[in-house]
Amino acid sequence: MICMVFKNEFSWSKSRDGLFKECKRKYYFNHYGFWNGWMSSEEERVKRIYYLKKLSGKEVWLGSVVHEIIEYILKRFRAGREVSLSHALVILKRRMESDFEMSKLKEYTGFMSKAHKFFEDEYSIGISDEVKKGLFDKGERCLKNFYNSDIFMEIRRTPVEDWITLEDFLSFDFEGTRVYLSIDFAMRVGDRVVLYDWKTGGERQSDYELQLSLYALYVAEKLGIQPQKITAKMFYLALGAEGKVDSFEVDSERLEETRAYLRASVLEMKGQLQDVEGNEAVEEDFEKREGFWCSRCLFRKACLGEWKE
Repeated sequence: MICMVFKNEFSWSKSRDGLFKECKRKYYFNHYGFWNGWMSSEEERVKRIYYLKKLSGKEVWLGSVVHEIIEYILKRFRAGREVSLSHALVILKRRMESDFEMSKLKEYTGFMSKAHKFFEDEYSIGISDEVKKGLFDKGERCLKNFYNSDIFMEIRRTPVEDWITLEDFLSFDFEGTRVYLSIDFAMRVGDRVVLYDWKTGGERQSDYELQLSLYALYVAEKLGIQPQKITAKMFYLALGAEGKVDSFEVDSERLEETRAYLRASVLEMKGQLQDVEGNEAVEEDFEKREGFWCSRCLFRKACLGEWKE
């Protein structure tokens, strides 16, 4: 069997930027240390880092599941078929039960694209039945709040030909760097564009505003939309009995601030590299941020030498 060799190209994303600020060693593992770990000929430590990279914490996992179900709901609606709330909740329950069972399988290697393992199971923390119920309750609340929202009503009233994007994995070039982003939903309303982002966690307004400003930058440059004709909305699905919506208007000044942030972040990331042109990094050049962060880090076994043979 022949394994294809891919080149690790430098790129930028909001999640990559957040990881770089959280812990530079974790950033190294997630973007460099795992590379080629899918190849049988690679050294064992690299394969183990690749294995750890594919783990997921329960809260991040729940957010991904809720996003996937909402995407499914909207795509079915676009195709002329509606998905009832009760059916969406059945999908949620089945997916959760399946992933919890899969995570317990000792045969998990991290190489199967459809396989799943929780961080909590890998590190023997475990997820109690009470916590599982809490996760389902939260997922249920998110879906109910989405179904009962004015936003969902607005989307359903809008002709599907005015829908711009639906969880597409997008990218654009920024001064020679490929920038990746995934917009939850966007649509035209008259001569304006409205961007939506679903949140299953708590409020982190400044962080989320940067994310939506990046979406606005993409839309402004790709579609030729004037900044002042872009509105961004953050829908906190899990907050309260109805969720919460924050919105802000975009303008040229905000987009210029976003460009400046991007420029500085790219420069800082590249400053850590041993070879910028080849996008090559050395583990020791990336400082560990020790403390309580370590207890929730996917790469703890690789970083702190906790592997058990």
